[in-house]
Order: sequence, then structure tokens, then C-alpha cells
Amino acid sequence: MSKMKHNRERIHWVFQRISGLQLLICFGIHVWVFFFKLERPISLDGLQVIFSHPEWIVFYTIFIALAIYHGFSGLWTVLTDENPSKTYKKVWKIILFVSAILLISITLWNLILLGAL
Repeated sequence: MSKMKHNRERIHWVFQRISGLQLLICFGIHVWVFFFKLERPISLDGLQVIFSHPEWIVFYTIFIALAIYHGFSGLWTVLTDENPSKTYKKVWKIILFVSAILLISITLWNLILLGAL
């Protein structure tokens, strides 16, 4: 059991670093689009042009999903740092999972609506 827990912690550690690097790349693309591709001043019409393309909706959904994973993973680490009870962990795991699904769903819905306007 201890070896399995150690492997899970190692995988968690690796995914946290990978998601951080992917977030940096996505943030760089986001800055490039918003500072160099969109006309100034940024308008709703300019955003609709970007989000009318499905690849940008996919990109921003992945970007938000990575940010949520990375943030909630860090929050999970903080919440379980003092080795709390199994009940405490289970409750927080459910809260974080449901919150992540809701946030990603709301994001995807809003991006689709923005592109469809």
C-alpha cells in the first residue's frame, strides 16, 4: 500500500509540473492573441471573430481546464498537508471535483455562446 501511495504522489507531482508548463505555453498564446491579433480597442465583435472558430473554443477550454486542475491540485495539497482523516479527504475531494466540473462546464458554455452571438 505504501508503495502505491508513493507512486500516486509521484504522478501527482509530475502532473502538477506538466500542467504548470502547459499553462505557461497557453498563457503565452493568449497574450499573443489579445495583444497582437486583436484590433484596438478590443470589442465584442473582435472577440466573436476569435471565438467563432472551434479551435479557439477548444484551446480556451483546455486552458481553463488546465488552470482549474493546477489550482485545485495545489489546493488539495494544502488541504491534505497535515494528513487529515479519510472523511475530511473524501468530502473535499467531492467538493473540488464537482466545483471543477461546474467551472469547466460554465466556461465551455460561455465560450460557445460568445462564438455564436
